[in-house]
Amino acid sequence: MSIVVLPDRPVPPDLAAALAAQVGKVLFRHPSGNAWLVGDTGGRRVVSARVRDLDVVVTGDDAHGTDERSLRSWLEGATSVDRLDAGRLTEGDVVLFARSHGRMRSQAPLFLTRSLCWTMVAGVPVISDEQLTLQRLAELRPDPAVLASRLTDAEISLPVGLRSIWAGVHSLRPGEWWHSLGSDAPRAVRWWSPPAPDRSLEELTDVARDAMRAALATRTDHRRDLSADLSGGLDSTTLSFFLADSGRPPHHTLFLSSQNVANGDHVWAERAASELGTNHLVLPYDSVLPRLVDATTGTLVNTPEGPSIASVSAAAVPMLEDALAGTGSSLHLNGHAGDALFGPVTTILWSLLRSGAKGRVRQVWRQRLANRYPVVGTFRTLAQRGTYADDLARVARADFDRPESELADFSRWVAMPRVHPALTGVARDHLRGLAAQEMAEGREPYSPDRTTHQIVQYLSVHGADVRRINQARTPGAGLLFDSPYLDRRIVDACLALSIDDRARQYPVKPLLAAARPAGMSLDYFTRADKGDYSAEVFSHHRAAAPMLRELFSSGSALEDLGLIDPGRIMRAVDGYSVDGAEYRDLDQIAFTERWLRSLADPPPSGARARTREGELTSSG
Repeated sequence: MSIVVLPDRPVPPDLAAALAAQVGKVLFRHPSGNAWLVGDTGGRRVVSARVRDLDVVVTGDDAHGTDERSLRSWLEGATSVDRLDAGRLTEGDVVLFARSHGRMRSQAPLFLTRSLCWTMVAGVPVISDEQLTLQRLAELRPDPAVLASRLTDAEISLPVGLRSIWAGVHSLRPGEWWHSLGSDAPRAVRWWSPPAPDRSLEELTDVARDAMRAALATRTDHRRDLSADLSGGLDSTTLSFFLADSGRPPHHTLFLSSQNVANGDHVWAERAASELGTNHLVLPYDSVLPRLVDATTGTLVNTPEGPSIASVSAAAVPMLEDALAGTGSSLHLNGHAGDALFGPVTTILWSLLRSGAKGRVRQVWRQRLANRYPVVGTFRTLAQRGTYADDLARVARADFDRPESELADFSRWVAMPRVHPALTGVARDHLRGLAAQEMAEGREPYSPDRTTHQIVQYLSVHGADVRRINQARTPGAGLLFDSPYLDRRIVDACLALSIDDRARQYPVKPLLAAARPAGMSLDYFTRADKGDYSAEVFSHHRAAAPMLRELFSSGSALEDLGLIDPGRIMRAVDGYSVDGAEYRDLDQIAFTERWLRSLADPPPSGARARTREGELTSSG
């Protein structure tokens, strides 16, 4: 299922033949007869309209109810590809392509829950919504630096997670669209920037509530059956109350139960399900474990963008599909990004001290006491004066031994990636090189406010997570995954919240608490207990240990690339991790090893290569 966008020019015969083999048929042509949109939509709706010299195509799972008439009405008055408020249409998995006078606009959702990328093929810049399509067209290899970064948690604090695993493929960043003109390389154009955090909780309560309702309406108004996570946490619980508040019939909810008897999440999930009257499904969290260690998990077929911190989520997709198969659900909603949007991220004290808010020093000290932060670490956090470029430079010369306290480190523009001891000097050089490359490209932070920048960085990770979960779906299963918290309307409302109001976490997640539907009790936001799934981390490691020993006992693909020391891996498998963090690092390394090995496997029969009536042939 991929869409390919071509420049406004005849297609060279060799590229035409490659497209016919890898992609599919012509979807749209220029008036001149040249193809400009080629692909296999995989059942997604395609809606097009033409107003004067402006052609627009919108494609997505259901295109959010957009039809030709509404699209034409939306285009009235538009004169060029630059002057389109395309953010109104590009939500969830919906992408937009616009063409006028040889210029192309290719736009994806704000946080890239479906993305667009490009590379040169036979001297022609080609844009696609699937990186693997471009890799096959251009016969690309993995980028060793990006591959090394996927062995760590660098995606969380560095925008390396936005870089393609395939060398030569260029990816969008949040709030950008591709501008194409002829044979020139596409250029990223920024269409969105985060708002300043300068509005009060009172101002934003109704705005956030309306945004949530609108985001859900966009995703659900044209669907009969849907489902949602109900973990007992605030994000998924509030989401379910909003779904019920919309007047829909009761939806289906899903809860993964913990082994830890002290984990009270099940009490809150059961209460919410009872109050809402949902069809509540309960599965043991341990049911995910066989998927995580299965030999087919994390391979090229189900993770075409390579291993990432989304690998565990993607591995759980078949289990979720099985659990929801009898519900008829065509959309499963989750609470991805809720913690970042509403909670107190790690830079909050630094931003609060510089916010200018009245009483900020007293509030900073109160937060320190409430969270039991050490005095020295707190002062180091507050005293930091470096820029985003300074923090990139720090990573570019790091030995990754974390000499600074975690509190101070996580409060920086860029936290130091966690690097497992088994990663070699070659892997560490690649990480340093990525930070240096980010500096050389002149990248700026997403916002002049450190907290807003950090939230946007986290949202980009969640957007990629949702996208990669959808890539792991079983073809034809008909179940889409999405998070309304990544909707631009909700994001804009949350990012506008003043730092001092965000920092006042009583009740927790104050904007979410204030905007909650009337039928949702404040009890959910004042609960004294907190869910804990650390038992599952240790269970997973016990289940994964034999697989880890098998992968690394007699050589590995990562060892051949010089990225890991397998002896250190084997010792770590039998070692003990107090908080389970090292076990998660081993998971990441194992996913990467398995993915590399899968590159040599032949593609499954019936995969992507097709020829049909209407295909793009070498005659163009």
